[in-house]
Amino acid sequence: MRRVATGESVNHTIRVAQRGTRNAKRGTVVAAVIAGSLAMACSSLLGAEPTPVPGAAATLTRSINTPIPTPVRTAVASPAASPSAGRVAASPGAAPAATLQALSDSDVADLQQRMEQSVAAPGLPGIDGLLLDHVSLSTPGGGSVMSGDEAAHWLRDHSASGIKVKQVDRGTQAVSLQVQTDGWPSKDPIQQGLVTFSLRRYDANGRQDETGGGQWKIDVIEVE
Repeated sequence: MRRVATGESVNHTIRVAQRGTRNAKRGTVVAAVIAGSLAMACSSLLGAEPTPVPGAAATLTRSINTPIPTPVRTAVASPAASPSAGRVAASPGAAPAATLQALSDSDVADLQQRMEQSVAAPGLPGIDGLLLDHVSLSTPGGGSVMSGDEAAHWLRDHSASGIKVKQVDRGTQAVSLQVQTDGWPSKDPIQQGLVTFSLRRYDANGRQDETGGGQWKIDVIEVE
């Protein structure tokens, strides 16, 4: 009885061993299948090319071949200075430069001729029409203001033959002329025989006119 039990035990052990062997072989096969599947999947992932997107290659080519335009910068003109900013206010009493009338050579020649005719004779003919209604007289002893008639009388009283126009100068500060005469007798207050007449343009109301209108008038007499 003991032997039989022993034989059955051996047989049982053999069957268990065989079953384990078969399970081990089955596990080995499954593992090999799984490993093969993984290898194939990795190979497909690494070797497969990406699916091309329609039109992508053409778009990329056009973007490479198309030159990038250079931005054009337009110069912006700086705002012009306001004309009023550059203007300088005229000093009070000064006539606008646009209204000043420059002296011409004909003006000078005409005044010189009239003065020569006025002082050529002792009676000073025509001097009255050249005198302003009020005249400033400047002498070595002082100065005074006379009316036009008083100035004409004073000049005749101090005149003599041989008086001549020595020179004519243009004024520097206004539109004026200075006519210097000599040959006057040395009669007080005349000391050197020189009398200078200053002339400017005046309108009919006796106001100074620098626009080229009006008439030339003697307004200052200087005696030396």
